[in-house]
Amino acid sequence: MKQQIHRGIHRLAAAFLSTLLAVSLFFPCAAAAAPEEVVLRVAFPNAEGYTSLSEDGSPVGVVVDYLNEISKYTGWKYEYVPTSNAVGDFQDGKFDLMGGTFYNEGLEDMFGYPDYNCGYTEAKLMARKDDASIRSYDTGTLNGKTIGVYDRSTENIQRLKDWLTIQALDCELRYYSREDLENGNLYNRLESGEVDLLLGYGTDMPDTLYAAKSFGGQAHYIVTQPGDNVILDQLNMALEQIYAADPEFSEKEQEKNFADNMTGYAVLTEGELSYIAEKGTVTVAVPDNWHPLYCVDIDDYHEGFVPDVLKKVTEYSGLQFTYLLCDSYMDSIIMVQEGKADMLGFFLGPEARASDHELARTTAYAGLSPILVRNKNVTYPSEGRVCGVMNGRIKSESIVADEIIYYDSVEEGLSDVNRGKIDFFYGLGAHIENIIRTENFTNVVQVSLPNNNTEISFAVSKPVDSPLFSILNKAVNNLSESEKEAISSLNMVSIGDTHITLSSIIASNPQLAITVVILFLALTILLVSLYFYFRLRSAKMRLGLEKAEADSRAKSEFLSRMSHEIRTPMNAIVGLADLTERDPELSEKSRNNLNKIKSSSHYLLSLINDILDMSRIESGKMELEHTAFSMDTLLCDIESMLTTDAERRQIHFQVDSDLRGEVYLGDNIRLRQVILNLLSNAFKFTPEGGTVRLCVEGDSDTDTERTLTVKVIDTGVGVSAENQQRIFRSFEQVGTSTSKSQGTGLGLAISRSIVRLMGGDLLLESEPGKGSVFYFTITLEKGTLEEPTIEMSAGERTFAGANILLAEDNDLNAEIAVELLRCQGAMVQRVENGRLAVELFQDKGPGAFQAILMDIQMPEMNGLEATAAIRALDRPDAKTIPIIAMTANTFKEDVEAAMAAGMTSFISKPVDVETLYNELHAAVHKNIN
Repeated sequence: MKQQIHRGIHRLAAAFLSTLLAVSLFFPCAAAAAPEEVVLRVAFPNAEGYTSLSEDGSPVGVVVDYLNEISKYTGWKYEYVPTSNAVGDFQDGKFDLMGGTFYNEGLEDMFGYPDYNCGYTEAKLMARKDDASIRSYDTGTLNGKTIGVYDRSTENIQRLKDWLTIQALDCELRYYSREDLENGNLYNRLESGEVDLLLGYGTDMPDTLYAAKSFGGQAHYIVTQPGDNVILDQLNMALEQIYAADPEFSEKEQEKNFADNMTGYAVLTEGELSYIAEKGTVTVAVPDNWHPLYCVDIDDYHEGFVPDVLKKVTEYSGLQFTYLLCDSYMDSIIMVQEGKADMLGFFLGPEARASDHELARTTAYAGLSPILVRNKNVTYPSEGRVCGVMNGRIKSESIVADEIIYYDSVEEGLSDVNRGKIDFFYGLGAHIENIIRTENFTNVVQVSLPNNNTEISFAVSKPVDSPLFSILNKAVNNLSESEKEAISSLNMVSIGDTHITLSSIIASNPQLAITVVILFLALTILLVSLYFYFRLRSAKMRLGLEKAEADSRAKSEFLSRMSHEIRTPMNAIVGLADLTERDPELSEKSRNNLNKIKSSSHYLLSLINDILDMSRIESGKMELEHTAFSMDTLLCDIESMLTTDAERRQIHFQVDSDLRGEVYLGDNIRLRQVILNLLSNAFKFTPEGGTVRLCVEGDSDTDTERTLTVKVIDTGVGVSAENQQRIFRSFEQVGTSTSKSQGTGLGLAISRSIVRLMGGDLLLESEPGKGSVFYFTITLEKGTLEEPTIEMSAGERTFAGANILLAEDNDLNAEIAVELLRCQGAMVQRVENGRLAVELFQDKGPGAFQAILMDIQMPEMNGLEATAAIRALDRPDAKTIPIIAMTANTFKEDVEAAMAAGMTSFISKPVDVETLYNELHAAVHKNIN
């Protein structure tokens, strides 16, 4: 019966089968129908491709893969048992399964064969790598050679004779018995030169040998003990299911586990060996410090593709290599063209491009992906674009560009992209990504190019007149896929370091640095003045209720005026910074300086807001909003805002929450303010290496509301018992003199007041030297969130054709507003006060303006009066035209007064340019619709 099932399958001699089985793996299987767990013992010899251990010690190989797949249908579990005598131990009953077993009719009493095999193993003729008389690509060189064979491998010997007959080869077969085997093989007979070729399967072949030819194919099986029909039936069932689901399963496993078992080896000729002996050392032209291809002398634990591949060339040929470092890629090409270097370390691109440079390109030793890097403000693809490419290269035909500019270095091209001088740069991905991080290019965006690959090759000058070219080609072609993958894994690492120092900033722009220092000094004096003013006011409030009320009114008026007077110049500072930042010629360092000015202005604004919040709390005027918000979004925003600051301080920061997708009704802005205050405080008093955690936990839960506990836990300096109540008072600070100097001491007082308005209380648990836990518990109603409005960036919207009326008495602020609007395509007409705004609107007639930007405090007629006058006009657009308040008056009563006067929306100064664009865009399009 087995003869019918296995008809056409070649037979192996029983003795040689035993040797091959010693390097085979056996897979335990358990009947899926068995009610209890079945563990099968599997023979596990060390046989490369069949059964072996990976680097992490886990079993791998074609037998292991089959057994894992079989277990999906049978539920079997396996115990892999190492063995050096698989066949003998199997016959002694030590194993349930054994893999890699070839079929022989005479062995059916020894093994239980299933109906399905696990693939085919080709027979190979192995030769010595140093035998130049045998060339794998020329079958005729095998004629007359002596072939060593194992006398009991009758099936393979017959297949060999048939193949020799077909190839018309006359070879002598030398037979060896079992007693001639050494460690279960005949490799020593070939290595010693006793025979020219050896018949076998190439398993665990020494590095000195290679497979010169392969032929035929014999099936191998996973077998069980004879007569064990339970396991055998389950094995047949599983294999049938596997092949029904994937008819090519065995071919895939063969390719996966025997990928490096290639046939053929390029042997050096006498002429090439003479060249190597005479030449000794070859000079290689490469651009210096060109990650990931040449990275020698860089402390990043890899040298690059070129040195690593050339080490393999040295191992193969004995040639030594020395490097001629060049300033650019094109310089290295010129060095080879002029004969100053023997070869090029890497050529990027196809054969046609190499011919353009009069170079002959070898077989590629690597392939890397190219990318396109565009300026953030550029849309790709689109018309009229300017592309940058490195000298010596060409852009891909798939890249659309109207103009191409060539650069000696990638750094120069990326710098021009970052500054907006060109639209995008095309080059090698791994190299570009490293430069972007190293040079701190922050105004660029990487665009991947799918289905693109750049071949990396060696190259020599044309015409090729030395054996070097063929030596390089042979060495590269002899590299196995695993060797290429190992070189790629070692060198495809991302490196980069960004250096920005205070001294470099000052040296590059001293005037700007002095301006920043003066600004900081002025703001510090202002804040100190406000600090002592409020301390004095607080003390005088105890003199009497009447005096306190007068002082409260005076303070409110002062704050209103002070807020207005501070916000007006701050609007100019931030606005000028925004306008200057749009200059495409602006250097990166100047752009960083502008960002620091904006950051400092926003910090000053936050301090002013703290003082205003404290004033509202003390006067009982602070009110909480009641709107729907997502807790996930709130926590995610907080985490993204503070992660960079935590990394800068070298603090481990994490956010833990058991809330998922929950929406609540409340004041998310004030809740965010409280959490940010607590985290900022924790960062300030936690040393490097410490930990700060934000934990949000849901406690009791009903259909309509949920109780939440928010904790900020740090491993900082802690707070003593006597200071734990003091720190919640206004203007109080605890800590070192350095820590005290940061902030006004209002953050915790404001936070506790807000939490109490929410129905909770801000509490503290702390011990000096052990850190602190600030926590509070509040109850929020559950809600639902409306579909969010997607805000567009400035580059995605335009006000082309819109005519906007601007009423602003401050010339500088007016100039900034006009410029910001005109750069988006709007036409702007500016007047100095409310009266002129009413007159101009009235004179122009209906439809002349699409929106009005109105300051509040102006001479002759303020913005509120002007708005009321416009709304009162007897014309259709007077009632509908958007009138947007743009003012430094930011109190809630100011907003309410603006809405009552008929204004559409409210923008506080200093104006955030994105907020301005969003409000104006929404108002104009709503009016049009």
